[in-house]
Amino acid sequence: MNAAIRASLISDAKKISSLQSWSIQDLLNIKLNNNDTSIDILNTKLLLQEIQIRLAIQHEKLSIFSKSINEYTNVAKIEGNKVQRNLNNLQALHANTYQLPHQIIQSQSILENFTTRNQKYVADTFEQIMDRHGTSVETLADVVIHARNMEDELPSILRRQFHQEVDILQNTHIESFLHDRLMIQLICEHYRSLNKGKVTGAVSLDTDVLDCVDDAITEAKHVADANLGVAPEVHIQSDDSINDDNFIPPPLIRSWLHHALVEVTKNAMTSNIQRLILQQSSSTAAAVSSLPPPVHINIDKKELPNESKFLRIQIKDQGTGLKNREQAFGFAQSSTQKRWNRLEEQQSYAAVRQPLGSLGVGLPLSRLMMRVFGGDLDVANHDKEGDGIDSGCTATLLINYDDTYKAKN
Repeated sequence: MNAAIRASLISDAKKISSLQSWSIQDLLNIKLNNNDTSIDILNTKLLLQEIQIRLAIQHEKLSIFSKSINEYTNVAKIEGNKVQRNLNNLQALHANTYQLPHQIIQSQSILENFTTRNQKYVADTFEQIMDRHGTSVETLADVVIHARNMEDELPSILRRQFHQEVDILQNTHIESFLHDRLMIQLICEHYRSLNKGKVTGAVSLDTDVLDCVDDAITEAKHVADANLGVAPEVHIQSDDSINDDNFIPPPLIRSWLHHALVEVTKNAMTSNIQRLILQQSSSTAAAVSSLPPPVHINIDKKELPNESKFLRIQIKDQGTGLKNREQAFGFAQSSTQKRWNRLEEQQSYAAVRQPLGSLGVGLPLSRLMMRVFGGDLDVANHDKEGDGIDSGCTATLLINYDDTYKAKN
């Protein structure tokens, strides 16, 4: 990294107060392909600067993490070296990515002469930044996993001090880092969609909710079938207001909702199959079913006492139940025995596996996606219900109707 880029990174990392607290309405106000090219240039520069500052802040956070962990590496050498190596990789990725918007903003010609060729170059840059999101999150997961292992290698007298001083192990710092990652990804997706002619960018208005749920179910079934050899049926039920021609859905980021729905539906299917396997292995009765029970999805509207309105999607399984709620949302705390490897399995799983599958990031990342604009995702066990649904776990997604809700920085 040359001295000019390093100085720029340090300078931009101090501009926290200049970050915008985005709302869905703010995103809708960003336009491209206007008759006035100056507006296109202004909006393009605004988004590039926002990404640039967020990347600089993340780079600085990683530097702090590296310093806080450095003094312990001599004691826990093996895991300490792995943590430092992954932190260095992540810093290098952020610094390299930072240069992409930086070069455009610093250029004397690209934005001032916004030709079709230059517009394509800018759009391709947003695409490149967006494509690095998965690698960034995966590498952060590696950092956290090896930092936990490193803590276990330390003498007990150092462990409490290590946990208090190493910020990367604190949930608030992990969530802050992931929040910035999601906002960078969203801004890139929004620009890409605007550039391709979608008037509302990454925001979906008047979404066919049932169609969105159906898309997620299809993908979750592919995942279950490819990994477990069977995909449970899914039964969808929605209240009358959802089916009414006058139903107005909330504005939403469809890619985020899709990701969260696939994650919780995939988990529900897996739990149902696991329960079936346990029943089959512990029973000699011929009456045990050869097929897993179905997953039930309920869609309705919910209003909280503070008058906040939400679209609610509940995914109910009939599986083994939730053993530890906090661990379910713990970052990089996957219960999967075999960790998914992008290079090892990309050929066989490219069409059916999520890139972040089995890294222990799917559920916490999904909850963050729902919470950015005031929604939520929660999981809880349910007892056997009168409508024929056996005991299991319910995942509840809430999508906020308030499009002015500001994403917290």
